[in-house]
Amino acid sequence: MKVLVDTSVWVDFFNEYPSREAEALARLLDDEVEILTCGVVIAEFFQGIRRVDTLPELESHFRDMECLVPREPDTYFAAAALYRDLRARGITIRSTIDCLIVCLTEEHSALLLAKDRDIAQILDSGLTGVRGVPA
Repeated sequence: MKVLVDTSVWVDFFNEYPSREAEALARLLDDEVEILTCGVVIAEFFQGIRRVDTLPELESHFRDMECLVPREPDTYFAAAALYRDLRARGITIRSTIDCLIVCLTEEHSALLLAKDRDIAQILDSGLTGVRGVPA
């Protein structure tokens, strides 16, 4: 099983904030599930780091994960189409990045662990084949 972990889950996990999603990530790590990341998750996570003394350890952790890469330009076309399809159904997603993360997850046949209302709306819409990891 491969799981892409979204930014908010990493934030909770590394800040030791008690959430169901952080606990689910801890279980996945204990079970040695293949944890994935992607460029936008890395960028979002690291832009919020306040304690620079932790950067080397965190960078090492993220470098050890498989990093999903978009298929240029197809992944971006798919993310834009997903956004439009959701909008046509009356669902407004606040961030194109969430559509991109879902499309990357689908392209790589992975599961998604997220703590994000927009991603939850995307998954609940049934417009993709992506399944979330139960928290």
